[in-house]
Amino acid sequence: MKKWLFLFLLIPMFGFSQGKLDQAKQNLSSRSISSNSSSSSSSSNNNTSNNAGFFESVLADVFVELFLFISYKALLGDFETRHFTPYPYYYTNVNGPYDYGLEPGDKRNFINVGANYFAGNAIHAVEAHVNYRFDPFLGLELSHRHFFESHLAGKDNLKVSSLMLNYYRIRERSFSGWWGIGATYVGNEVHTIGVAYQVGVEVYPIKPISLQASFKQSFINESNINELKFHLKYHRKKTAYYTGYQDYSIGGVKATGLVLGVELDF
Repeated sequence: MKKWLFLFLLIPMFGFSQGKLDQAKQNLSSRSISSNSSSSSSSSNNNTSNNAGFFESVLADVFVELFLFISYKALLGDFETRHFTPYPYYYTNVNGPYDYGLEPGDKRNFINVGANYFAGNAIHAVEAHVNYRFDPFLGLELSHRHFFESHLAGKDNLKVSSLMLNYYRIRERSFSGWWGIGATYVGNEVHTIGVAYQVGVEVYPIKPISLQASFKQSFINESNINELKFHLKYHRKKTAYYTGYQDYSIGGVKATGLVLGVELDF
């Protein structure tokens, strides 16, 4: 009797032992498989679809050209001259990393290195990033996130790396905003690279505080990884300590929680 009771208790444990990260990796690895039988059954339908596809392609090209023409100013703005300050709140009248005029202490480029720890409801993560702005308008951002989770079946891990080319559209003394495009690689059992984009803003309202919000989306196979971040930073010369809220959707699996991190400017 005790033996059967023990087995009965183990069944739900094994049934619910799959972790969230394992489910996320399965979703990120999924690919849609199109059936050839339905497409070959009717050649007339194929011809109709091809004609419709041709006109849709033409309309899409016209839409893209119109969009680029209308929103060129919105996407790129005016190329006003900007310079990098030594670090935020270095000058009394300049709060952020950008200055209008060239001062003796200004820098030719901007390098920011940081790391943080994310404590989610079930999934945790550590992240490291390097932001190199070789020009006031353009910069490269390399980030690596290591998600991990403990559950009944053991431990699970997922590594995600991104390389983004950012365009800093807004470069004011107390406010900056950017958008970027790039690629994201998902390791472990997924082993897939996909296209990514991101947008972000940072406001420097009063010394020594800044507020940052950003969103990144990476397309992996038939799924995606979404990252929403809200950070409150405390600046002390070239170092910034921050905390905040982060929301991840990893192949449809949610992970939300608080983050603690530090950044260094060079």
